[in-house]
Amino acid sequence: MQIEAKKKLGRPPDPAKVEAVLDAGWTLFLAKGFEAVSMEAIAHASGVSRVTVYKHFPDKAALFATAVLRATKRIEAEQQQAGAAPDGPLAERLERFGIALMSFLGSPTAISFYSVLSGELRHHPDVAKTFYELGPARTIANLATLLSEAQVSGEIMIADAERAAEMLIGMWQGMSNYRLALAIDTDGYHAALAENVRAGVALFLRGVQAELPTTGDRVAP
Repeated sequence: MQIEAKKKLGRPPDPAKVEAVLDAGWTLFLAKGFEAVSMEAIAHASGVSRVTVYKHFPDKAALFATAVLRATKRIEAEQQQAGAAPDGPLAERLERFGIALMSFLGSPTAISFYSVLSGELRHHPDVAKTFYELGPARTIANLATLLSEAQVSGEIMIADAERAAEMLIGMWQGMSNYRLALAIDTDGYHAALAENVRAGVALFLRGVQAELPTTGDRVAP
């Protein structure tokens, strides 16, 4: 009679430990870049053993990729919330979207990511592509959807919603990405953020032949 071997039961993955490793890794990557961070340093910072880290991530590249994807999904959730603006004048809907977007781009997390890790992503093209698709590309798509709906309702006249979305984001951003990366007048960036977004919206709407709001708190182009 053949005796059936018992299956060896292993401990299921501990989500809390995985999150701790990803949190520690992300913090270290943002502070030091990819190459300067070791798996041992991540294990120490997360309070788990080196064996535990390797149990969940075969190497540093895999851990980095997972951390980047987790961050982009969080960004996507925030952008979806910003894009789901309630009904109202188109100018106000665009302003809400723009202020939310530019506030995020001026946050310490976003500045550190683009300043420290953008170069690292060039060495990981698959991760870079996924980040772009889940982050910047999705932002453009969300704004393009808003513009397409305005086109259908007759509020604006545009030939290409995606291109128009990129142009509007360019108006909002200007050269601020360089200023933020170089830590030049970041306080001024945040102080002028809402005004710059409103001015960009006003100029954009005039260009696509939409009727501008007449309220006194708008900034004329």
